[in-house]
Amino acid sequence: MADIWVLSWGQDRGRSGQLVRAGAITHLLASEERVSASRVESDEVVRLVGSTGPGALLPEDFHLALLVKLGQARKQARDSDKDLVLVADLDDDSEWDWSVFTVSELWKS
Repeated sequence: MADIWVLSWGQDRGRSGQLVRAGAITHLLASEERVSASRVESDEVVRLVGSTGPGALLPEDFHLALLVKLGQARKQARDSDKDLVLVADLDDDSEWDWSVFTVSELWKS
């Protein structure tokens, strides 16, 4: 079975980011400005996604949308050897959404 990761973009989305293994997330914190994750009994908090400004606040239930998309990714990963990455971004209608990609779809060699 493939691993599932969540991509946390840095301030400069094109140059930095961090991958968090979805199986290690045990605690989600959500607001209209960010969704953050941590492990129970850990002091380290990782921002998975943050709003890009006043007009692009996150939906109220965006952390629940992550869990739904994670469930879909787990089904997809069950029969695959390709690691998957969940990415939060604005869609064509400027609405926040979680997408699932294989690592090879994101990696430009």
